[in-house]
Amino acid sequence: MGGLVARYALEAHGGWEWCRALVTFGTPCGAVSAWDSVTAVTVIDCVVFISVVYKIGAVVPMRRPHYIIEDVPVFSSSYTPTFSGHETFVLRSTWLKKGYDVISAYPDLFSQPDAYVQLGVGKNMVQSIRYWGRVCGMFAKKPDGTGYEPTPLGHWLLDNNGADPFLVSPASWWLLHWQLAARPEAAVTWFYTFNMLRGGEFTITQLGMHLQSLAAEHNWRTPSGTTITRDIDCMVRCYTRPSPQHLATAVEDALLCPLQELGLIQALPGQRIYRLASGLQPALPDALVAYAMHAMIQASDRKTISFRQLAYLPCSPGRVFRLDEDALLQRLYPLEEITTGAAFYTDQAGIRQVSWRKTGPDVARSLLEQAFAQETTR
Repeated sequence: MGGLVARYALEAHGGWEWCRALVTFGTPCGAVSAWDSVTAVTVIDCVVFISVVYKIGAVVPMRRPHYIIEDVPVFSSSYTPTFSGHETFVLRSTWLKKGYDVISAYPDLFSQPDAYVQLGVGKNMVQSIRYWGRVCGMFAKKPDGTGYEPTPLGHWLLDNNGADPFLVSPASWWLLHWQLAARPEAAVTWFYTFNMLRGGEFTITQLGMHLQSLAAEHNWRTPSGTTITRDIDCMVRCYTRPSPQHLATAVEDALLCPLQELGLIQALPGQRIYRLASGLQPALPDALVAYAMHAMIQASDRKTISFRQLAYLPCSPGRVFRLDEDALLQRLYPLEEITTGAAFYTDQAGIRQVSWRKTGPDVARSLLEQAFAQETTR
């Protein structure tokens, strides 16, 4: 029973978000069940199994199941985090289209002294537009380093004939969130918050301490506390609506940031505490969840991925989109139809996994097109 009780505490009660160590006494079957639960999320520092095999009356150490993806570094050795660049301005939906149009004609825009004139914004907003275009994956530096150019995704989304150039649909909002939170090379504060933060609740001070510890752990150049605080504050304002007393000074942020529509970060009333909101996410297109699964399988260089990895690993749709297990499971049942046979979900003998028959750029593009075609504009 030890493994079963541990598994229930870790899964049904969300213990995986705060558990740091697990000691379980039980049979090999129960112990393996608990082990499967905790290793899928890769956040437990220590697991000790004391499994008694009654037949021979010996204490037998349990071995790790071979199918668990683990010990894969989230951050490469050459990774350099970014905690600034937005100039404290939140993402505004008009900025990406504005920047896309201008750099399509003038790749060296951001090095020009009159860039603010061409963009029609204040001087201090120019660098912010460049930052948001880069971390959202809409702009990238040209290979020769002479300027910026739209990415293929930027062309697909923001062109005049693109999928949603003015970012008015929920599919666009969720896609931008995925681009920000699922890629460690984009915005490290977003990535850490949605993929690595334990417990789901935080204050700006607590999250700042976590990020400083992360930087020290990886021997990154540690930014100042003020820089990290501003980065966290910007992230929070991207997802939360200002309180009535702050609305007068933040009216543009309240009206123009598309990420606020997602409701993924909520401020607890009367407190300076924020929580990540999990749930069904009804405005999130099924095809975009499949797109996220496809990105995971491409990164792992495998053809199958377990349900727990889809729910709990960093860069998973469960973590980034804040889908609980039931919500994620509902998205898996029609997966074969959504992917037109490229992927399918199975649940056999308690082993739940998604298998892919076909992967690649064409599959990703098809899923994106389906996500934007099937959802309705608010």
